[in-house]
Amino acid sequence: MGGGGKKKNSAVGMGGAGAGFGVGAGIAPAASGETVAVSESYLPDMAGYQALAKDISAVSGSSGSGVPGGAAPPKAAAAASKVVSAWPAATVVGIAKKKGLSHGGLVGGGEQPGEISILHAVANPAYPESTKTVTTVNFVAEEDFKELPPEIQKSVDEREKAAEEAVIAGVTPDGAAVLAPPALPDIQTVLQKARESLKNGTANLKLGVSAFSQKAKGILDVITSMAKSKEEVPRVGPEEFKTRSFTFKKPAKELGGVHEKFIYADQDGKEWLFKPDKHSGGAVAAAESAVSRIAAMVGQPAVDVFVTETPHGKGSIQPFVQGAKQLGSDPVKYSPAQIRALVREHVISWATSEHDAKHDNFLVTPGGVVVGVDKGQAFKFFGEDKLSLDYHPNKQHGSQEPVYYALYRAAKEGKVKINPYDALPVIERFEKIPDAEYREILRPVVDAAVNSPAKNQIAWWKRMEDFAAQRLGHKPSDQEVGEEFLRRACERKNNLRKDFAEFFGKVLNTAVDFS
Repeated sequence: MGGGGKKKNSAVGMGGAGAGFGVGAGIAPAASGETVAVSESYLPDMAGYQALAKDISAVSGSSGSGVPGGAAPPKAAAAASKVVSAWPAATVVGIAKKKGLSHGGLVGGGEQPGEISILHAVANPAYPESTKTVTTVNFVAEEDFKELPPEIQKSVDEREKAAEEAVIAGVTPDGAAVLAPPALPDIQTVLQKARESLKNGTANLKLGVSAFSQKAKGILDVITSMAKSKEEVPRVGPEEFKTRSFTFKKPAKELGGVHEKFIYADQDGKEWLFKPDKHSGGAVAAAESAVSRIAAMVGQPAVDVFVTETPHGKGSIQPFVQGAKQLGSDPVKYSPAQIRALVREHVISWATSEHDAKHDNFLVTPGGVVVGVDKGQAFKFFGEDKLSLDYHPNKQHGSQEPVYYALYRAAKEGKVKINPYDALPVIERFEKIPDAEYREILRPVVDAAVNSPAKNQIAWWKRMEDFAAQRLGHKPSDQEVGEEFLRRACERKNNLRKDFAEFFGKVLNTAVDFS
């Protein structure tokens, strides 16, 4: 069949435990005891793939190549999975690339024996082509690929292309193999070389593996989380916000907190939360808005916050996250994905000197996405704060400590596991923001403070004024105080790698190398 793709028609029963792996639409685990008879051997090339697809179509009642009408039944998918898992890596990369998957070498790299990766799932003829999963994987894989040095990118591109060409041209019309697919280099070796060639490294490379070298289930968890974040925490751009008009609905007393809040609705009926900035002249609202922009820039789910004026005065306004619930208070009950998200969020909190990150200032969407909200204390303690488990400036007000510290204490007690390297992707995103751009993001905070008639109500102003006076040797102007704030904000951004390496080293009592 398939132009000589089959070497030998030796029917065997395949299925049962371990033969299938549930990884997205089209790939379902084999039910206990289910078997399907297909040929034992198929050449590891496109002809063999087509032959396998034809056999799978026959036994599953589907038609065509790659089961375009939908997923094959579990038993057929499981049988095909066993065949595909025995093919060389280059074959699987080539077939997956032919089916639309980019950078298969990264997607499948580093898997452990017995694991079925996204790469193998896509190369399975029972997997429908052009699925949403493939599209999403491609997006994430491209981000992973960009982290590789140019020379490594070129090498990976060349080898993936060679794998695809070999798979397509590997069999003559009479079925004789004329070209064995070239073996791709071990992805661990590729990434190790890339790590050595980079001065500062990247998060994935510092771990020695690609983000896709985890088990397929873990990969899908990440992909699903990203997709759900886009769906459940929709972005509102500045231009779109300008088209919004708001009508007061009611006070938001049910949300609690010591400061009053109000619920407004836009012209489409969508509800927004408005928080008046009564004392700082807009500096607090500007800071919360800036943090929302920064969080989005460094790849974290963020609710867009804007500075606006309503009948209740000047303040910040943000859309509600539909269906979300507050994060629980017990870190032992957090999922691994929630723990990773909180470690990343901690980087943002420290970068923006935000120490009010208690558990109820985090929302969990129906899809499990963790979103930090209520960043009104951003920069409040800037200039006097410390990155330490013992630093809790809101304790005097009876407030709970930042959720991160409860999490890290649980880790020290062996109740949960944290990986400090989960912080590194966000740190690297911060490092990639040029100082000039970062200054412009924070410029509205400084402008609001400079123009405020109540500078004594802006917590950080007096500290920055003192720092500027010490540095300049004279009483600073308002503009010089603002410059001191921006200078120190950039300094903190640029020291995140060092700060967190030292912090995690102390907390976990182990050396943490972010170099």
